[in-house]
Amino acid sequence: MNQNSSPLTNEQRLMMRRMNDCPYPNSYTTVVRLEMTGDLRPDVLKDALDALVVRHHALRSRFVAGPDGHPRQVVDPPRPVLFEQIDVTGLPVQKRADASRQLAGRLNSEPFDIEQGHLLRTALLRTTARTWQLYLAYHHIAADGWALRVMLEELGVLYANGLGLAEPTALPAPVQSADCARQQATDDAVRRGQDNIRYWRNVLSGHTQVLDFPTQSPPPDGFIGEGAVEPVSIDRDVHQALRKTAADCGASPFVAVASAFAVFLSRLTGQRDLILSIPFFNRSADNERAVTCLSGPVLLLFEIREEETFRSLVERTADRFYDGLEHTALPVTDLLDLLVQEDGWTTTRTPCAAVAMQSFDFDKVAKLPGVGTRLHFESVHVALTDLVLNLTETDDGIDGFALYRRALFSHETMRRWIRRVTELTTAFALHPDVPIGQSVPAQALT
Repeated sequence: MNQNSSPLTNEQRLMMRRMNDCPYPNSYTTVVRLEMTGDLRPDVLKDALDALVVRHHALRSRFVAGPDGHPRQVVDPPRPVLFEQIDVTGLPVQKRADASRQLAGRLNSEPFDIEQGHLLRTALLRTTARTWQLYLAYHHIAADGWALRVMLEELGVLYANGLGLAEPTALPAPVQSADCARQQATDDAVRRGQDNIRYWRNVLSGHTQVLDFPTQSPPPDGFIGEGAVEPVSIDRDVHQALRKTAADCGASPFVAVASAFAVFLSRLTGQRDLILSIPFFNRSADNERAVTCLSGPVLLLFEIREEETFRSLVERTADRFYDGLEHTALPVTDLLDLLVQEDGWTTTRTPCAAVAMQSFDFDKVAKLPGVGTRLHFESVHVALTDLVLNLTETDDGIDGFALYRRALFSHETMRRWIRRVTELTTAFALHPDVPIGQSVPAQALT
């Protein structure tokens, strides 16, 4: 067997399974755009991107079937990253904007062949003498959201080192994807995984993962479809009130926001108990610098009781959430197989709603000397579940968007729902000790 061959992480194996059932070959392509202003050196930036690929094996790996039929990741020797340079400075303003949109669309529409590997593509669009758009397109099996943070941080350091303006900054030795996969396969990790499967089996027993959304058409089979987005914004005062309530409950602001979202979904569907999928970075001190895919879902059970207060809901949910985080080391595919076999779950529908909130601001991650940066996510045309809130804590509050399946919900419906979610979150933040059913009457949110 190739000495550079290794097993996949548990999370990569789950992704491989979903990819096999997915009609969209570009569903797991991520495209981000780094808007840059300043005196950029494209040649130094290109060298920094090449160095990033040398450091992190996942960006130059292939994912192939091994001799036993199980997928393996094989690391190829480094080669220069694909770096396309486009100059549109001579075009009218509207044409430059069109060029940016067309480039994002092309990168999103070009699927990666994971069997061929080299799962990072880049393009640099120059729009004025001092403004640039750096596009990074990569496959999710090679890098998750936490890995993107690592990549952007290291890109800034490598770029600064390439300028030679000061003593170079040494980067820590990288933790490779294969290291993470082998750690998950140790005897201790396997035993812990089996214990954690039993834990989740007990928590989720008797509950369904499907939400009965009122939709404009019958839900199609499969959990992936054409996506659309609706902006979400929570102002600073509400954010601070949520933070205080969460802190009083020993929770994070995320738990408070997720609890408010769950109340809305409960009223919308009529389901008093429901499960949300919570993306979890799944990192420890040993692998926090790894560029790979380790993020996976935490299935969080919410029990909504209109007679209790929002504070009580947050306290109970926080206990369940943090207890669940102690049991995330497991092969999720094995858990889902067990739930299908014993509890009637379906493999064609994932939990129909999810919520994710990050506490770090990507705009502050990539620091290039002499260049201001701002990050934009461009790969939101495919919805991997029916509805997901993607939120970020900022200095001005909470910003983000709802990504939803266009076939299920109209734009008008989603805009109304997000307005209701925001109203409900505000009411709970400002009056956490009022019974849920009295804070905002249920009929006001339907």
